[in-house]
Amino acid sequence: MAKGDHPATLVSGDETGASDALEALLALQDEDLAADQFRHRRERLPERARLAALQHSLAELGHKEAQLARERDRFLAQQNELETEINAASARIAAIESALRAGGAASYRDQTAMASEVEALTNRRHQLEDQELEVMEVLEPMNAEAARIEAARATINGEAAELRVALNHAEADLDDALSNARARRAPLASAVPPALLAEYESLRARLGGIGAARLVRGGCAGCNLSLPATELDRIRRASDASIFYCEQCGRILVPERRSDS
Repeated sequence: MAKGDHPATLVSGDETGASDALEALLALQDEDLAADQFRHRRERLPERARLAALQHSLAELGHKEAQLARERDRFLAQQNELETEINAASARIAAIESALRAGGAASYRDQTAMASEVEALTNRRHQLEDQELEVMEVLEPMNAEAARIEAARATINGEAAELRVALNHAEADLDDALSNARARRAPLASAVPPALLAEYESLRARLGGIGAARLVRGGCAGCNLSLPATELDRIRRASDASIFYCEQCGRILVPERRSDS
């Protein structure tokens, strides 16, 4: 026995009632274990784990997208600058050619100067267009990657939406099971003397959810320790109102009920 040299005794009007209290305690233990399993399953639903993985994937996509956006913005700014220069050169060429057609050149020298400027601007525009083409070639795979990221995000969000529905259903089912377990627990707990119930709750909190265990074939079902023959004899000779504890784990032992013969 873990609780002193002598067994404790249930406070009860008769030994049959005390034995019933111990049986109720064991039934309460079974109900508490079932509720623990429901809570454990609720916390570890596969839908919840998958949702967490999807959130991680979305975070990674967001990180990649931010890096890509910074790089794309740099090249897009360069492309805009080139387009501005190309448009300015084109506008200047158009203005000079319009002036030439309208006879705006006062002399042959002016015509030659204007034609030279058109040629220089045209060459400059070609250079700018080549540079813009190079920038566009760099941007093309970036745009494709941005589209891939967006498609991946849409796929993940779709799966996540379905998982949230499934998770809500699974949680609701387990919440119902827990509610039913609590309803079944109440009459069992009321059948156990308050002091014994408090001791059971304390042991359960310290011993992995199991505060009481059946004595089966000379051993504790809580830790599987076989009790010494002298201890088993003491338990057999004790009154049904006695409470025994496992020497190894300290749990309350509930002996099998004696026959009436």
